[in-house]
Amino acid sequence: MRLINLLLLPLLAVLLFNSCNGGGFLSASSLSSEVLVIMDKDDWEGATGRALFEVLNSPAKGLPQFEPNFRIIQLTPENFTSTFKVARNIIIPEISNIYSVAKLSSELDKYASGQIIMTVRAPDSTAFINFLKENKEGIVDYILNKEMERTAQWLIKDSGTPQSRIQQVFGFNIHYPKGLSNITEHPNFYWATNSAGRARKDIVIYQFPYTTETVFEKDSLISIRNRVLGEYITGSFDSHMTTATAYDPDYRKMEYNGIFRAELRGLWEMTSDMMGGPFVSQAFVNQNTNMVVVVEVFIFAPEADKRNLIRSMEGALYTINFPKK
Repeated sequence: MRLINLLLLPLLAVLLFNSCNGGGFLSASSLSSEVLVIMDKDDWEGATGRALFEVLNSPAKGLPQFEPNFRIIQLTPENFTSTFKVARNIIIPEISNIYSVAKLSSELDKYASGQIIMTVRAPDSTAFINFLKENKEGIVDYILNKEMERTAQWLIKDSGTPQSRIQQVFGFNIHYPKGLSNITEHPNFYWATNSAGRARKDIVIYQFPYTTETVFEKDSLISIRNRVLGEYITGSFDSHMTTATAYDPDYRKMEYNGIFRAELRGLWEMTSDMMGGPFVSQAFVNQNTNMVVVVEVFIFAPEADKRNLIRSMEGALYTINFPKK
């Protein structure tokens, strides 16, 4: 086994990832955003189970209505048979006085390729509950990042070669879902959509010269977003796209595939229309062109759940890379 150390959050201690050499013979199964919890029924219905449920059932960010981060399935240890061992996300609590402190470990690809098995160990219930409370965001983010990586791998496999037009205009590779065949282009602007009345999926890419790092601050990105998308994405009654103010967008800085990115996650709306929904955007610098590139995905799905739909599009952001010279 190989050991990889990763710090999820300042509050989350070093998490050990053990990837077994035998993994990879099966592909991890189960639905997207589904987590299997291996726990006795009495413990699951008690304080420790409620604490873990609150972490996994926490609201997904950037949605107009409550949807939990994950669909949770609880299974007792004796029923954790080979049928369930290929699930993509598995959490196993272990509470015993043989442990001195609470800690979290994760095994990658133990029973199937693309799988994570997270084990939370603690000396007692109080330590277990406190650990979950202190590291809630890190646990959720780790599982979500793995979900995005899986989606990205599927998009790369499903779509084949990267979008050649985007590579030509913007200088990077990206794979996004099939079916977004309605293309609109302007100078330094690309928009692809499936134009569906329901379950609509869109991706927008635009760029502008990089002059200062302050462009990556939250308010700057929101202002630029409103200006660019307000100009090119219009609708009925002289409406144009803008960022909804009812939900303050979530903002973070991150690095993935060796690219520093500033991310916004929030809600969009049309100024004079009843359309709106969630969006996720990432901005980064193309060092080859000295241009700031913004890639955004957004969806429109009235009267429907939106979590899995936006995540299926968000995976495209994790396929971004620069062509090798």
